[in-house]
Parts: sequence; structure tokens; C-alpha cells
Amino acid sequence: MEKYRILVTRRFERDFRKLDREIKRRVDSIIRRLETNPFLGKPLRGELKGKRSLRMGDYRLIYVIDEKNRIIILLTIRPRKAAYR
Repeated sequence: MEKYRILVTRRFERDFRKLDREIKRRVDSIIRRLETNPFLGKPLRGELKGKRSLRMGDYRLIYVIDEKNRIIILLTIRPRKAAYR
């Protein structure tokens, strides 16, 4: 199966830099899994329709899938309380 390409937003980069080393390792592992299975996260509803959320302990990775171009855009990685704002 052909891998999806991963793109990151500036917001994701900024949020990622704030994480501790262990969380960063988990995020890297999840990103590698997303490349081959972008539908791991659950679809969001309401204002966030079209986006997906992947749970990682107390953190949520929010992303969008562009199926036509086989791209995953990572929007943010934040604690659950702040992720959906």
C-alpha cells in the first residue's frame, strides 16, 4: 500500500516543540502508523467536521486527510482540554 505524505502546520510545530520527550516519541510512532492507515483517528463533528482526532493518553492529535492527493495534514497536538478549542 502506498504511504500518505505527512504535512504539518506551524501550529502543530509550535505545539510539538512544547511536548516532553516521551510524548514526542509517541507522536512520532503514531505519525508513522498514520502514513499507512490515516483512518486511525475518529471523525469529528460540528464545527470540526472534516477533521479527525487521535487519542494519545491525555493528548489529542487533530488532523485532516486529503484522500485525492494522499496527504495527511497535522493541525495540532494538545492536551484534551485545549484540543477542541
